[in-house]
Amino acid sequence: MNASLGRILIVAAGAAILASSALAMTVIGGPGDQRLARMDLRRTHDLQRIESEIERYAERHDRLPADLAELAAQPGVALGIADPQTAMPYRYLPGAAGRYRLCAGFDTDSGQRDAARRSDSEVDDEWRHPRGEFCFDGDASDSMEEGDASDSVEESDASDATQE
Repeated sequence: MNASLGRILIVAAGAAILASSALAMTVIGGPGDQRLARMDLRRTHDLQRIESEIERYAERHDRLPADLAELAAQPGVALGIADPQTAMPYRYLPGAAGRYRLCAGFDTDSGQRDAARRSDSEVDDEWRHPRGEFCFDGDASDSMEEGDASDSVEESDASDATQE
């Protein structure tokens, strides 16, 4: 009878291990799901960097860059402007009054609870995206106005110096 109890315990332990492994795969996803979530996180980080560089560009030049190649060609700027998986460039759509759109294709929905668990860090609310092609709206008009304000301060300083 001891031998049959030992077999039952071994079978029960094996079943428990299989069940916990299956549950873990369901909750956190398999390696393929995690890879897709990491790629989406990288895309989001790329777009955040592009947004920061657009703001700096608008502040310096008082206009939006014509395209991402112009933005990335600036001296001292190392910027990923293409999807890390497909090598297709991210879409950038400059508009009027400092407004623009940044678009990318995503493999996961960042708003889904299980997708958020698979990513390395939480995605800011403004960078949440559905699965598929999605565009984020940006606005660099404040940066462009700040550039105007600093220019006018410099001009007034120069006119004060000439009046003295």
